[in-house]
Amino acid sequence: MAETTLPGIATPAALREGQIVAGRFSVQKVASSFGPLMVYSAKDTKTQKEVSVWAAPQGIVRPEVSANVRNAVRAVSAMKSPDSLSVFGISVDPASGVLLVATEVLPPESAEDLLARQTNESKSLPLKEAYEVLAPVLEVLAVAHAQNIVHGAIGPSTVRVVDGKGKLSGLGLGALLAASKDIHDSFIAPEVRKGLAPNARSDIYSLGAMLFWLCTGQRFDPATAATSLVPSLPITFDVIIENSTAEAPDDRFKSITSLKAAVSALIAPPEATNQRIVAPPPSNTAEAEGLDVAVDVEPVQYASLDVALDIDTSGLYAAPAGAAPFEGARPSMVGVAPAPIAGDLKGLVSEATANDAPRWMFVRNGLDHGPLTARELIQAIVRDEVLDDNVVFNMDSGERKKLFEWPQYREFAEQAREKRKRHQHEHEVKHAIAEDTVNARAKVLVGVATVAAVGLLFVVYWKTLGPGSASRRTAELDIPRPNARAVGGSIEVLPPPPADEIRRNRGSGGGGSGGFTSYEAAMSAPIEFNMTGGGGGMGTLSDREIVGPLNGALGRFAGCAAMGAPGDVRLRIAVGGTGAPTGVTVLNGSPAFKGCVVGIIRGLRWRAFGGPRVGFSWGFSVQ
Repeated sequence: MAETTLPGIATPAALREGQIVAGRFSVQKVASSFGPLMVYSAKDTKTQKEVSVWAAPQGIVRPEVSANVRNAVRAVSAMKSPDSLSVFGISVDPASGVLLVATEVLPPESAEDLLARQTNESKSLPLKEAYEVLAPVLEVLAVAHAQNIVHGAIGPSTVRVVDGKGKLSGLGLGALLAASKDIHDSFIAPEVRKGLAPNARSDIYSLGAMLFWLCTGQRFDPATAATSLVPSLPITFDVIIENSTAEAPDDRFKSITSLKAAVSALIAPPEATNQRIVAPPPSNTAEAEGLDVAVDVEPVQYASLDVALDIDTSGLYAAPAGAAPFEGARPSMVGVAPAPIAGDLKGLVSEATANDAPRWMFVRNGLDHGPLTARELIQAIVRDEVLDDNVVFNMDSGERKKLFEWPQYREFAEQAREKRKRHQHEHEVKHAIAEDTVNARAKVLVGVATVAAVGLLFVVYWKTLGPGSASRRTAELDIPRPNARAVGGSIEVLPPPPADEIRRNRGSGGGGSGGFTSYEAAMSAPIEFNMTGGGGGMGTLSDREIVGPLNGALGRFAGCAAMGAPGDVRLRIAVGGTGAPTGVTVLNGSPAFKGCVVGIIRGLRWRAFGGPRVGFSWGFSVQ
C-alpha cells in the first residue's frame, strides 16, 4: 500500500506487528489508511477484544489543533451509538510522538467501495438506497450536533457501510482527517477548506455532497444539477442539494433534522397499491361524455396525469421512459407524460351516467347538497367536495350509503383519495424545504416547477371535466378556482435589526397612524416598559402564545390572496409589552396584499407580558 506524505510531515512511523501501544493494544496489521493517517488492526490485551488503532504522524496538525483533537476524542468517547464508530481513548507514543486513537473495529467496506461494486453505467445508487446509506449518519450527527460535536471531514472513506447502512467513522478526528487530504475537497465545506473551524452546517455541506455523489456517481459540482446527470431524479432533489451545499453556511439547512425531513419526505410517497392514471383526452370529445376514464397501472408509475385529480407536480417523479409529452404540455414539462394505458373502464362511466337525472344528494358538515346528476356528483368527488365517509343517497330509491359503498363511484373516490395523499406528500416535501430555503435560485426552481404543474393541471381539467369537455352544463362549469387557504409556518424570535436595515426598511410595513409602523422602526424605537403588571411577571411570550393569534387569523390572511399573494409569505412583527402590535413588515407580495395583511395584524392582540417588546418572524403559505 502506497504511503502518502504531506509537506513537512514525515511518513508515519510504522507500528510493528506485536508492538504494544498505549500500554494495552497489541498491533496486528494495517487495515486501512487515510493518507498518512494509518489504521491498524489490534487486540486489547486486557479484554481480548479486536479494536482498531489510528496512528497519526507527529506534526500532521499544529500543537494547538492536536489539543483540540484530544478534547474532541474525549467528548466523542462518551457517545454510544451503533451508527458511529465507538472511540475508546487517545494517547501519544512517547518514543515516536505518534498520536494514537483506539476505536472499535473499522468496518472494511467504505461508501466508495459500495459505489465501485455497482453494475450500472454511472456507478450510482437509486435515491432510496442512497438515503438508506446516509440515514444512520444523519441520526448520529443530529445527536452529536446537539452536544456541540461536529465531524468536519465526512466523505466516501469516512462513511463505512455495513449491510447497506452507513456507519460514521472519524468522529472527533475531523482535524486529522482534513489535514490528511484523504477526503476530496468536493466533500469539504468551503469555510473548512479556507482553514476555519468546522461547524454543524459544515457537516450539512458534506452530507449534501455525499448525497449528490451517491445518486450520480460523480463528485459534487455546484455548476452541475444532479438531474442533468440522472434525469430520473426529481427536480426537488436539486433544491435539496442547493440548500445543503450553499457557499455561505447561513444559506444551508439550519439543522441535520431539517435536511433529514426534506430527503425522507421526498423518498416516501404515499402508499398506494394501485396508482391510477387517466387516458389523454379522446379525439372525439363526445366520447364518454367528456369524461376521461381511470385505469390501473403498475404501482411505480408516479408520473401519471390524473384527470382533474393530480399531475406530476413540480417534477417530483420521473416520467416513464419513452413516454410522449401530454397534449398541451409546456416545453418545460416535456417528459412528464401519462404512463401507458393498461385497460379501459369507460363502461363504468356509462353505467354511472345512464339515464342521468338530478337524483343524487350528499351530506357534508350536516348539510344536504343537491340534487345532482351522476355526472355532477362525479365532478364533486373529483373536486374533493364529497369524501369517502360522506353519505350519498338516491332520491328515486331512497337508498343511503357512504360514498365508498356505491360501486359506480368507488373508482372516482379512490382516485380522489390518492390525489389527497400525494398532495399531502408534496406539501410535506415543500414545507421541509421551504422552512430552510434561503437560496434564491432554489426558490426559483420550486416556483417554476409549481407554476408549470398548475398550468398543466388547468389544461387537463379544461379538456375533461371543465368547460372544454363539450358538457351540456358548460356555463355552470366555468373554470373553477379553488378557495385559497392559508397554512401557518414556524416562528423565529428575532433580535433588534441592525442600523442599516432599519434605515432601509423604515416605514415599509405599511406605516399608518396611531404609532403603527414597520417592524424595523418599531424595534428601534426607545423602549417603553410595560408597567401595568398584566404580564404576570413573565418577561416575554412563548412560541405557542406568539403563534396563537396568528393561526387564528389564517382564514383572514387567505382572504388577502386575491390581491396578489405569493405562495409563501414572510412577516416580521413587533409586539409591545401590552400585547398590542407596534409594527409589521411584510417581506413579499403585491402592495395591496401587504396592506391587507398589515390591516389584519393591526387588529390582533397578544397576552400582556412584563418585557418591553418582542420581535419575531412568522410565515404562512397560500394554497
